[in-house]
Amino acid sequence: MRNRVKKKIYYRIVFQLASALSVGSGENHYSDGDLVRDSAGEPFIPGSSLAGIYRSFLKEEDAERYFETAKDKEERVGSQVTVYDAKLHYIIEDQEKEGSFYRSVLRDSVALDEWKTGKERSKFDFEVIEPGAEFVTYLEQNCRNDDKDIGAELAWVWKKQQIRIGRKTMRGLGSIKKVRVYRRSFELDRKAELDAWLDFDMYREEDWKNQEFEEKDKQEIRRKDKISIEFTLKQKGGISIRRYTTKVSNGQAQPDAEQLTCIMERDGKEIPYIPGSSWSGAFRHHMESLIPGCTKDYFGSIERRSSVRFEESIIERASQKILTRNAVDRFTGSVIETALFTEKMWYGGETVLRIEIPVVLDGLSIEFRQALAASLVDLHMGILSVGGQTAVGRGIFEGKTLSINHKPIPVSDKMFEQILHRLGE
Repeated sequence: MRNRVKKKIYYRIVFQLASALSVGSGENHYSDGDLVRDSAGEPFIPGSSLAGIYRSFLKEEDAERYFETAKDKEERVGSQVTVYDAKLHYIIEDQEKEGSFYRSVLRDSVALDEWKTGKERSKFDFEVIEPGAEFVTYLEQNCRNDDKDIGAELAWVWKKQQIRIGRKTMRGLGSIKKVRVYRRSFELDRKAELDAWLDFDMYREEDWKNQEFEEKDKQEIRRKDKISIEFTLKQKGGISIRRYTTKVSNGQAQPDAEQLTCIMERDGKEIPYIPGSSWSGAFRHHMESLIPGCTKDYFGSIERRSSVRFEESIIERASQKILTRNAVDRFTGSVIETALFTEKMWYGGETVLRIEIPVVLDGLSIEFRQALAASLVDLHMGILSVGGQTAVGRGIFEGKTLSINHKPIPVSDKMFEQILHRLGE
């Protein structure tokens, strides 16, 4: 009776998207990379995707034991852990759905060659869910005599917000926030708990009331050591990472181009943001101009995934302006007759640049550290800018606060040595 289940443990995880999410279905009805959707047309995150993420955080022996990877079919007894799809979180009140708000949009991208520059005629788009959408998922574990509560370890990862979901996670997509974890367990050898288990419905909201998971002890889990950089920035001009449009609203033509924005709440308020890919491109280009070849082993290539993560940056407290100017011929630099160009811009906001770099065995190369440290200084001084129209003052910031691994560094034009030292610790 070694394999008899003696205990059932359930976890309920509710989380919100901190950045856009792209989990592809392999279809291309709406874009070159559609979201995976259920039969009702609503996007969801497959349990198989979450299971793969969970395994990456566990010790190898635990991943094999609890998620069943035995190669010999005669040894198979089935996975002890069931991972459920993450669905949009709705609360049913007065017979109406309330709770999750989501908005799916298309994002443009360009295929890159081995030098990470854009290929000709290689534009593509993909569908994302914008930040703010709330999801709920479940985890169920069958426990035998000597099994540990593997869900508690994974709950710790959720609560530390280390989970990244979907594609382009190294460029800021798939980040989470506002995580709530609940736990229920049932000892099947005890009649009262067996009866409670038989009456339990994990999809019923009230069955999780007052069951929020409390972390009593620090869980032993394979932590992904990394260097974490947080740089609070203030705009010194406008920002121009464009989305082009031909939309018409209320009979009025909309601007020809506008800064990328997302809508995170039902009020429809636009919030400008800087994609992780824009930060990555700006830093890579600037670092290569300082020390050629210094990013080769870190920013990835067509064969190798990048090991440097740039999070998306929401721009807060920015003011919107619509500017109309003469269109300019890009080849001659002269004004095009009878042609006007209207652009919606955002000014005066603040944002946070977040960079994560894994700690490698031999440490970061001195060339990479020097170029990164110099680039952070140049960002503060307005020498490194992000987005388009940088020649006319767009995409320029000044630093307010800087920390590396949560240790503050005074922001000034002389902080190079301190940054360099902290990156080598």
